[in-house]
Amino acid sequence: MSISECIKPEPGVHLPGFSRVTDLPHWNRYAAVNDEFIDVHMSKEAARAAGQPDIFGMGNLRVGYQHAALHRWIGGRGDIASFSCQFRALNFPGDELTVWASVVDNTQRDGLALTVVEMGVRNQNGEETTPATAEVVWFGDRGERSDGFDDGAERSDGGRHAPAMPSPPTPAIVTDRSPGVHLDAQTIGWLGRSLPVLDSLPVDANDIRRWAQAIWYPEPPPADQFDLAVAADGPWRGLVAPRDFNPYAWHPDFHPEAYPWMRGMGSEPGRRGLNGGQRTWYGTPIRPGDVIGSEVTLIDAYEKDGRIGTMLFLVDQARWTNQRGELVRISQRTTIYH
Repeated sequence: MSISECIKPEPGVHLPGFSRVTDLPHWNRYAAVNDEFIDVHMSKEAARAAGQPDIFGMGNLRVGYQHAALHRWIGGRGDIASFSCQFRALNFPGDELTVWASVVDNTQRDGLALTVVEMGVRNQNGEETTPATAEVVWFGDRGERSDGFDDGAERSDGGRHAPAMPSPPTPAIVTDRSPGVHLDAQTIGWLGRSLPVLDSLPVDANDIRRWAQAIWYPEPPPADQFDLAVAADGPWRGLVAPRDFNPYAWHPDFHPEAYPWMRGMGSEPGRRGLNGGQRTWYGTPIRPGDVIGSEVTLIDAYEKDGRIGTMLFLVDQARWTNQRGELVRISQRTTIYH
């Protein structure tokens, strides 16, 4: 019996929720591990200068909450294969954020069983702030389930299949854009050009632990993201970083806001910035001792007219590999200027 026949969480199954009432205690913890002490998150004056009524939380923290909800549901039976999201609303002090998620499909890729999950983060007013889609790859398991799974018979390998991740798609790189209102020739000239590879500092086990602590606060993090003995019994046979972990936090030479096509956080037209969302495919996980190399490329730049005027969309891609040359992840980030 194949893995795809053994594990099929039925479409319509709802994942357990994950809720946080967020404010500076949450944001400060996340800023500390992600090097994200950005003025609009900490200073009301700076936030107002950027056109917002108050300080607001990091979009990436909501991504962390969604990854935490997936991690808890997966329960060591697999891993997150891909994740994409948009940021549609800001998170202001005292907002109650609730992750919701449900299974929408089961599929296969590279001979692996995948489950597609639709999810998002709603605030206390029921407004969707971060719609997302994730793919979960299953490594195989055994035993009876009460959470929507149809498991197969016990296997001779102790109920486990060796972890394997599906291959990411080949990204399209657009280079034939024309100048517009905010899009200029200099920015277009960066399309398809990769920046020099930047190596991270070596990842420490405590970097992984602190990241998990910041995401799960005020709960303690799950044992497999903190305790070496528990992690050794997991599918990766050791402590691995949460999939949204940033190994470049506090690196003195890592400044993604300073990529040559970026424009900072200004207040004049064409320089008012928003985080438009991200799309990521995951490969081998990050382990203690790993050094990650990041190659960043601007892969698209275009304009759209919206309710706030002409908006410039910049899409850059970061390809991460470890010191063994293994693909860790491919991330595409969209930044919007208006």
